[in-house]
Amino acid sequence: MGTARRRVAAAAALVALTLPVVAAAPVGAEAHGAPPVCARAQAQWARVVASNTRVKAAFERASALQAQLNRAGRTQLGHRLDTRLQYLQSLHTALVARVALIAARVQSRCSAQPPVLPGL
Repeated sequence: MGTARRRVAAAAALVALTLPVVAAAPVGAEAHGAPPVCARAQAQWARVVASNTRVKAAFERASALQAQLNRAGRTQLGHRLDTRLQYLQSLHTALVARVALIAARVQSRCSAQPPVLPGL
């Protein structure tokens, strides 16, 4: 019986916390906003852009480390980073393909343009 009361109390607390947010939204806001398909696509694109930013930063760090190792005469160790760089390049290619897939899925239903992911 104690768990049921805790669940009800947790649900009541959740409703109490989210009610002001729902009540604060203007009436008809969803009707004038982007369709749900566009909103989902834009959220997915935002996640892809964030992932691509992290991949690009990792690629730049690995490239800089490889160049530093090569300058220091440690070319064999620097050569090991080629695998990491190829992996990061494949991630970037997969993210570009993901953007194209999302764009193709919402092409006729959404006017939002897909983001352009800069190359590595």
